[in-house]
Amino acid sequence: MAEKKTLTHTFVKDYPVPEKRIEIYDNVQSGMILRVTPTGHKSFAFRYWYDGRSTQRTIGKFGDVSLGEARKKAGEWKEMLSDGLDPITEKKKNKRENPITLGEYIEEFKNDYLERKLKASTQKTYKSRLNKVLDDRISDKSLRDIKRPDVRSFLKTEAKDHPTNANRLQAILSKVFNEALDDGHITENPIKGMDKLTDEKSRDVRYTDDDIKAIWNAISEEWEPMQSLLKMLLITGQRLGETSKMKWSDINNRMWIIPQADTKNKTPHKVPLPNMALNLLKKMKSINDDSEYVFASQRDKTGHLSHFMNAMERIRDETMLNDFRLHDLRHIVATKMIDDLGVEFITVGKVLNHKGLSASNAITSRYINSDFTEQKTNALNLWAGHLTELTSNLTLQKRVL
Repeated sequence: MAEKKTLTHTFVKDYPVPEKRIEIYDNVQSGMILRVTPTGHKSFAFRYWYDGRSTQRTIGKFGDVSLGEARKKAGEWKEMLSDGLDPITEKKKNKRENPITLGEYIEEFKNDYLERKLKASTQKTYKSRLNKVLDDRISDKSLRDIKRPDVRSFLKTEAKDHPTNANRLQAILSKVFNEALDDGHITENPIKGMDKLTDEKSRDVRYTDDDIKAIWNAISEEWEPMQSLLKMLLITGQRLGETSKMKWSDINNRMWIIPQADTKNKTPHKVPLPNMALNLLKKMKSINDDSEYVFASQRDKTGHLSHFMNAMERIRDETMLNDFRLHDLRHIVATKMIDDLGVEFITVGKVLNHKGLSASNAITSRYINSDFTEQKTNALNLWAGHLTELTSNLTLQKRVL
C-alpha cells in the first residue's frame, strides 16, 4: 500500500535519496503525490481517475514549485474534474493553441527530464551541449514546425569544427524530441532514424608498460588528494564519477561498496580493495578524516574533487601522451588484466561493473547468481601486484642494469 504523509517543506527537502523510485501521497490534498527517484529528483504530481482509468499529471519539480503551490495546482485540477474536464486533455489543448519553441522546451527538458533521469555529472554534459542549440536561431522556431532539414542544417554547421560533438548533439536532440512527443507537443520525432553526419574513428587506447610508468610518475607529481584519487582509478579500474564520490562510510572490512545511487547502471557494486588501495586510504585518512568524502575538497561545492581538466592536461604535458584521457586508466586496467594477466572477460566485467563485459544481460543474469567476490578479489590483487612491480623504483633500476 502506498505511503501517506502530511507533507511539509522540511520533510520534502530532507527526504533521503532512495534505492528505487518512491511515491508518497499527501494527506492534505488528496490525489497529490511526492515522487523521489534514485537520482535525488523530487517532484509533485496529481493522480486521478477519469473516464474509467487512473492517470497522473506532473505538477513540477520541488524547488521550482513549492509545496503550497503544488497543493494549489492540484486543487485547481480537482475543480476541472468536478466540471467534467480532464486536466491532461486541457493541457494538450493549451499546447495546440500556444505552441512552444524549441528553446523553451529545451529549458523544460533541462530542468525536468535531466534531473529526473540522469546523474549530476551526466546532466552537466547534456546541459553544456544543449546550450549550443540555445545559442543558434533554430531555438526560436516553434517546436512543432521543426523539420529534419532544419536539424541537419544546424548539425552540419557544428560538424565542420566539432564532428564528434555533432553526433552527440544529434543523440541528445533525439531524446528531446522523444520527450516532446510524449508530452504532446509534437506528433513525431523529426530526426528519428536519421544517419549520423560524421563517421567516428575509435581511439587507440593501448598503452605500453613504459606509458603506464610515465602516467604513474606524472600522477605522483599531483597534489593531494588529486594524486591518490587518480592512483585509485588505476588500481581499481572504477569510474571517475563513482570514485570521486567515495565516502568513508562506503568502506568496510577491505571492501568498497559503491551505492546504487552513484553507479552508472544503478546497481550496488562491491570492489575488493588490494593492499595498494588500502595504503592510499590510510594516507587519505590522515588528511581527510574529518570529511565524509575520502577525496574531499573545500574548493568544490560538492564537497569532493570534481574538476579534473587541469590535472589531465598536466599529465599530457608530462608524459607527452597528447591524447590521454582519465577514462583511459579504466581501459588500462581492463586490457592489462585480460592480455597480460589472463583474467577472464566476465571477471573483468564484474570488477569494472561493466554490463557488456560481465554478460549482465536479461538472459545470463538469470543463471549467474554469484557476485564474483572471490574472483574480483583475486583479479584486483593480481593487477595491484603487477602494477606495483611495473611502477616501483626497484623494477626500474633492475631494468636499467
